[in-house]
Amino acid sequence: MESSALLKEGYLRRFKVAGRDLLLVQSAGVTRLIENRCPHDGSPLAKGRLLQGCLRCPKHGISFLLDSGQPLGGDVVSEVGPLISFELLEQDGRLGISIDDV
Repeated sequence: MESSALLKEGYLRRFKVAGRDLLLVQSAGVTRLIENRCPHDGSPLAKGRLLQGCLRCPKHGISFLLDSGQPLGGDVVSEVGPLISFELLEQDGRLGISIDDV
């Protein structure tokens, strides 16, 4: 998928894997591979804003913690589920994902 050497603060890149639309992100030392859709309404997150370990949805402004996937905002987002994330694998400096997990 991608070389781990390319990851840096604010990294955000979209990938298609096994027919799934995924997003590789890094912020505040947290690297995650997530589904490229907001759990709120399915909007794409690829144009979201990364800041201090959070990803902000560009459509409604809901922020999600990258380390847990949980939305921020207390009662305002109580009905919004977490980001869907996938386990990243690293081998010889390259990041990937098990197709069985997608």
